[in-house]
Amino acid sequence: MFKIIQSVQAKEILEIGNLAIDVSWWPYLFAMVKYLLIFMTILFITGIILILIRIEGSFKIRIKEAIEEAMEAGRLPKTKVQKEWEAILYNLDSNNSEDYKKAVISAEELFNRVLKMANFSGSNIEDRLKKIPDNQLEFKEDIIWAYKLKEKILEDENFEVEYEEAKRAVYIFERALKEIGVL
Repeated sequence: MFKIIQSVQAKEILEIGNLAIDVSWWPYLFAMVKYLLIFMTILFITGIILILIRIEGSFKIRIKEAIEEAMEAGRLPKTKVQKEWEAILYNLDSNNSEDYKKAVISAEELFNRVLKMANFSGSNIEDRLKKIPDNQLEFKEDIIWAYKLKEKILEDENFEVEYEEAKRAVYIFERALKEIGVL
């Protein structure tokens, strides 16, 4: 029924009954379609990758929204946080090294509790900070430094904290709490 004839002029002709069709251009059409499909596949994959990169941040918890939600739900009363912060500053203003330690420990515990109330899971501050995108909390390394200072204080009861060191740690937690809208 179908018969391909190669003529003297090197043209391929498809004969279907009494109908003769020149099919010598078909390989070029198939090549063009193949390259068009390859190009479209690359375009679609690139588009998918760009979309995923763009929406990656939307899957992460937004810290300010989580804090506001915790405050509205009553899990994080701002007045209580403010009173605790004033007690921390009072300990920092004393001339006693033990009070400096209390100030650093209390500031870290307050910040840690705020993160917990905002539903950031993890076993410590470092784990909770990993869940917060970098563009939402800019100085994570400083917070981790202050957290590690608190850990040193708890590990070694003879560890001496100087006023400047304690002041820096408390300031870091204060800055973080202000940035997320708690203080």
